[in-house]
Formats: sequence, C-alpha cells, structure tokens
Amino acid sequence: MWQRAQLITALAIGTVACLSGCLDSKSRFSADTAPTMVAGGETLVGVKLESGISAYLGVPYAAAPVGDLRWRPAEPHVVRQGSIDTSHYGPACPQSQGNPEWYRMVAEGFGHDAAAIPDLTNMDEDCLYLNIWTPSREGSAALPIMIWVHGGSNVNGWAYEPNYIGARLAGQGVVVVSINYRMGSLGFLPVPFEGAGDMPSGNYGISDIIAAVQWVRDNSAAFGGDSDNITLFGESAGAADIYALLKSPQADGIFRRAILESGALGPGDMPSFDIAQARAKEMFSKANITSVEAARALPWQDLVDLHNATGVDYYHGPVVDGYWVNDTERFHDDVDVIVGSNLNEMLMYIGGSDAEMLAEGLADYPVDIRSSLLALPMFENRSAQEIADVLSTASQFHCPSRRIADMAAGRGKDSFLYRFTRKRVGADAYGVYHGAEIPYVFDTHDDWLPTNADDRKLTATMMAYWSNFARSGNPNGLGLPEWPVHAPGQNVVQELGDHVGATDDFMAPLCDALNGSN
Repeated sequence: MWQRAQLITALAIGTVACLSGCLDSKSRFSADTAPTMVAGGETLVGVKLESGISAYLGVPYAAAPVGDLRWRPAEPHVVRQGSIDTSHYGPACPQSQGNPEWYRMVAEGFGHDAAAIPDLTNMDEDCLYLNIWTPSREGSAALPIMIWVHGGSNVNGWAYEPNYIGARLAGQGVVVVSINYRMGSLGFLPVPFEGAGDMPSGNYGISDIIAAVQWVRDNSAAFGGDSDNITLFGESAGAADIYALLKSPQADGIFRRAILESGALGPGDMPSFDIAQARAKEMFSKANITSVEAARALPWQDLVDLHNATGVDYYHGPVVDGYWVNDTERFHDDVDVIVGSNLNEMLMYIGGSDAEMLAEGLADYPVDIRSSLLALPMFENRSAQEIADVLSTASQFHCPSRRIADMAAGRGKDSFLYRFTRKRVGADAYGVYHGAEIPYVFDTHDDWLPTNADDRKLTATMMAYWSNFARSGNPNGLGLPEWPVHAPGQNVVQELGDHVGATDDFMAPLCDALNGSN
C-alpha cells in the first residue's frame, strides 16, 4: 500500500494538464532552430524551449520488448536512418488507470474538478523511451546528469508525468533525464515456463533501468553530460528500484550518486526468486496460461491486471535473483546517498475505527512492545489516525531510509537524511502526503495546488540541494542552511519545510524498536 502512485499535476512547460504525451506549442521555436544531436547512432532532432533548455523526447534506449522479447532482458535498439523527430513523448508502458484515478482523488481534496484530469491513453508495450532536458553550456565542461525513475508501485507511472518535466530543474545547470521501464506482470513477474530465458527472470524492469542508464552514460557527450557523474533519483517504487540497483552486480560503476525519496526498502523487503516464481505459477495457473508461447501471444491488455484478475496477492517489485539483484547484505561502496521521507506518508490511506487504524499502524512492530510504543510521549494528544500514520510512516518509510543512510555511512560514503514537512494550505486531510515533495524538486506546481511564497522559497532551496548533490555529492552550498552529513547513531534529520535545517529525529524511538526486533 505504501508505494501508491505519486502526485501528478500540470505540465511545467505548458498550461494544461496533459497525461497522454503532448508538448505545448508555445514551448517550441521554429524548425530551423531545433537542436540536433547524434546519439545511439541516430540523428535526433529535438525542441528548443523558450527557457533556453533543449529537450529530446521519446528517445528509444532499447528495443521494443514485444513478441519473443517479452519477458527478456532489455535488448539494444535497432538504429534508424535519417533525421528522427524527438519533439514528442513516447508511449507509457502498459498499466491501468490507477495513477489518473489517484490524481483525481488528490485534486478533489484541494477543491479541484477531478473531471479535468483525463485518463492515460498514450500507452503501448513498445515503451522503452527516455526524455532529456539539457541546458546551454558555458565553456566545455560536462554537466552532471540526473536520471529520474518514476514511482507507481511498479504497476503504474510513466516518464513524462506532468510533475516530472525536467526543464526547470535542468535550469540549475544539470542534465535531467526521465525514463520509462516495464512494470507489473510484464516487468516484475518471474515467468515460470521453459523457454522464458536463460537466466533468472522477474527483474525485467530492473534490466530496463540499467539499460537506460548505460545508454545515457554511453551517449552523454552528445547532450553535454558527464558520463562519470550520474545521479539516479526517484520516488516511491522508483526509489525502491534504485535501492535494488545499489545491490545489483549489473549496475556496478554505472552511477555515482542516488537520491531515494519515500521509497526505501529495508533488509528482507525483497522476495527471493523462488518465492516470487511460486506466486507467478499460481497466477498463470489461475489464468489458464500453460506455456510461454501462449503467454507471449496474448495482447498486453490481458496481462496488465493479471494479479487482480486472478485474485493472487502479488507485489510487483525487485526480486533477489543473484544476477540482477544480489542478496540484501550487498551494497555498492562507491555511491553517495540522499534518502528521506515525508511527514505523513500514510495519513491519507488510513481509515476505519480507532481500533482498526491502530492495529494497522502497529502491524509492523513486535506484539510484545506495542503497548509501550503507544505510551511514548510523541503520541500524547494525537488521534488514532494520527498515531497510526506516525507508526506506519516510521516503519515503512523513515526507518528504512535511516538504515540506508547508516549503510552508506558505514561504507565510508557520505549520506544525507531528510524529512519533508511542508504542508500546503488546504491539505489538512492529507497532511504532508506521499509524493508531496515532488513539485518542489522539479518546480512543477499545479494550478490546483495552493502555492504561495513559502512554497516557492522551499522549491528554490530543494532544487539547489538536489542539483548541488548531483554536482559534487554534497547538497550544501552558498546561502543554504547547513545539511549535516549523516552519522549512524546520531538522531538528527534535515527538515525540509517551513523550517529548513537539522532537527531532532522524533521517530528514532520507533526505529530503535524495529531494529531491536530484527
């Protein structure tokens, strides 16, 4: 439940909500000023934005994963001849309407007409595309590269969601890339049939992300990027997938830094290949699919909601297979990390009676300590829903984030731990919800999100922190409140909200309780 689809709002380079792949015509210059680059063996013609940013949209980084390539690791893209138009986004990967439905729910909470948010229509199994926003360079110095991995529970989401438009973040002097990757049963389901492949399966989406990073690294000179300075950043399931890459032998050395927003996985949170494949066998059996040939012959529309259609409870995510993702004790030693969570990640998802809400909040904690947790001073004068939110947010987001910060620090790399605390005007029912930080990172605030001078100030601060970190591995910079390097055992987090600066970690007792139970 905690990896629900994140907030999507209006396009940063247009004026209307567009969920199906448009680019506002006002954002283009005439054709004779269109930027051109040679990358991936192709001549790509992009679009110059009025901000001076060059955008290359819908760039294929791997072959279409269709036919015999369905449920196989990403394969190289076949080079096309002539000049290729990259002024439009490519299709999103197959998915349901879970994200648009979630956006409508959030929009309604802010008094917006949910009917104004359309369904996603631009999707196809041929979906392995990325988008690049690159600023004009002064001099010849290569720019740091930031690659965004979207969230959505690994069943929903796409690279050009309105809050992920990278033009304004690129204005900070970085190259911004957003990527699609396979999801759901097409991206994270170990296919249990002979002929499905020669290696352990189930991490096709992970193979896609790695292929995208390799494509960006190999072609970085074409768009002014530094191949030795790549930062992966993502939210929710996207951040969890980045965590899996921190444990992937296939991702060794291909990125230098990582920013994990509200999506940390802790020890034991990724299933083994055997467990995942057993669930996949049950799913295919209930769907009366008996061979990989029969499965590959099905239209993708029949596979999008296979877990729901068969009633098999299956979480789509990285699988510990020993090839794409290694055991949970492994962690790349050469990656700097920013990791953190939002104050009220779970508030909008918790409902029911007081007893039901408290039971849900306590579910991750050992039975013998639950009473003592509820007696902690932090819970005085809080409602049952508020208590459940703190308990769930700590166990599912903040404490795993702290463990990752500890792991990075323990391997001699700098890590930085944050908690995002800015509650927008009108967000009383949601608090500081899952995904609330994203518009501040990209400067993509929507008309239906109340945005005032305080929000703008925090946006500038967070964009500076994120881009500084991508540049040097340290978010600090001139005029910014000091963000201390994380030290294991020091219960301090960087607050990002109305107050920006180091503050006590009030969730530390809950994390200590969880650590003591492991």
